[in-house]
Amino acid sequence: KKREMMKIHLYIAMLWVISLFAGCNDVTVGYLYTTEASYSMDTLQVTRFSALEDNINELESVFEKYTPEIQNLLAETDQLEKEFVSLSSKRDELYEAYKRARTAWLNAPASDKEYYQELLNKATEEYTYWKDEVVAPAERKIRSQKNTISSMCGNIGLADPYTLREQISQLQEQIDKNIPWTTAQIEQVLGTEPLHYSLYRVKSSNGQEAADDFAKYMTVIGGGRMYVDAKVDSPVGYYTVSLKIENEGHTAILEDIFTFEVRDN
Repeated sequence: KKREMMKIHLYIAMLWVISLFAGCNDVTVGYLYTTEASYSMDTLQVTRFSALEDNINELESVFEKYTPEIQNLLAETDQLEKEFVSLSSKRDELYEAYKRARTAWLNAPASDKEYYQELLNKATEEYTYWKDEVVAPAERKIRSQKNTISSMCGNIGLADPYTLREQISQLQEQIDKNIPWTTAQIEQVLGTEPLHYSLYRVKSSNGQEAADDFAKYMTVIGGGRMYVDAKVDSPVGYYTVSLKIENEGHTAILEDIFTFEVRDN
């Protein structure tokens, strides 16, 4: 009887252990919370690639609308800026000469101090004169003329040339380097790493065909950061994106979490 009771207890223990392991297989691994998930800015304006060149031409056409007075002052200021490059370069050379003279004076033996002091005084005088009497006035004149140009352009309702040049430069860089349009990372996603982000769906104000076309230009990477290829040329309109987030044992869909506005300008 004792032997039979021992067998029964052994079977019960084995069944308990087996049920324990079976129960472990049903336990969900990790966690994933996305209720508060969002982007700090949930919209991004994207310019169609075919429109970039047109935008550059449009910006450049503004220069033709400047009065002769503005154009002459702009040409003069551009020349001053070119000359300022060499003035600044010489100032930097004189400063390096001053530093070498000072180092030589500091390291000179007492018997040669007076000689190196004269060299240091000369280097200091040349650098100070060039910095204060040549470079600084030239810089003030350029700044003053730029302010005058900006004011004159504003008076006739046109952007100043320096703003236009910066905009043209950015657009040209976009064309030359194929720089993608980029969103920030998503915020308020809490979950067990690694988290995998992917595109779930794109909806468009222009219909599903346009949405599918836009999706071809999209890439989603870690942190939910999205890239839109610079050569995107989908129809003008709004494209609303839903993302999927996955980790081991969990999946969440972030419905309509971000909107891209595709424009021609």
